Amino acid sequence: MIKSRNKWMPYLFLLPGVLLFLAIGVYSVGFSIMLSFYNWSGIDFSTARFEGLANFRQFLLGDDPIVTRNFYNAVLHNLIIAVSQVVVIVPIALVLAFVLQNTKAATWYRTIYFLPMIASGVAIFYVWKGLFEPSGAFNSLFLWMGLDFLAVPGGMLGSSSTSLLGIILTSIWGGLPGTLILYYAGLTSIDPTLYEAASVDGAKKTTMILKITWPLLKPITLIAVIQMVNGAFQAFENVFIMTGGGPAGSSEVIGTLVYRTAFLNNDYGLASAIGWVSFLITGAIAIFSIRSFKADI
Repeated sequence: MIKSRNKWMPYLFLLPGVLLFLAIGVYSVGFSIMLSFYNWSGIDFSTARFEGLANFRQFLLGDDPIVTRNFYNAVLHNLIIAVSQVVVIVPIALVLAFVLQNTKAATWYRTIYFLPMIASGVAIFYVWKGLFEPSGAFNSLFLWMGLDFLAVPGGMLGSSSTSLLGIILTSIWGGLPGTLILYYAGLTSIDPTLYEAASVDGAKKTTMILKITWPLLKPITLIAVIQMVNGAFQAFENVFIMTGGGPAGSSEVIGTLVYRTAFLNNDYGLASAIGWVSFLITGAIAIFSIRSFKADI
């Protein structure tokens, strides 16, 4: 009898967590999927109307030209942020990881580089917003250096031609530490005897990097790329605080579009449909990245 009770005891301890997961996680996901097929203002679900694929046709196939344009613009902006992060962060993080590995004060530098990840995102983005103001640090620096053509009169975030650039800069700044730590951990895990054997065979430093370091870091690069793509398509906090998606939708991303559709336009069904299509796009890019890297790993 005692043995039988002990057998079930671990499952009893897990039960609260499982129930919370089912109540919050699974229910929310299921409700969101269901909602994407309904027209609902968010006030009383008894007023919701089932409309099948109408929400998806509205922004994917042009049934509502304005929503369609906003959606594809937002997807394009998310893609630009993702590509910018991968192209800029991967080489910088790799170089910094090499420098850290060969620096005596590595712990001190690692702490500095890691600060953006532990600082409050909301506070940091308000600081960035202040830096991009018309009288902020960037414009003041450009004017002081005599580079007046680089100073944006309305501030970088106030111009439709430069607002996305401001978002990209903050995304790169925020995404660099995580990738740097990944590469640093990858470099320190490489067996030094591989380099010693290559050195005995007369291999040069460049050859060691290309033939030993880079192939062993490819799985790390795959993880970093997937993280950056996911992060770019989940971008919301920085855009919402710094530009709100403006001006004139020039920095709109899917996150702010979903927010605006649901909470400002009170169209929860359409917002859910946009969110799920965004999820599928992110998943497709992640699968494509995995298959592309696996061919070389």
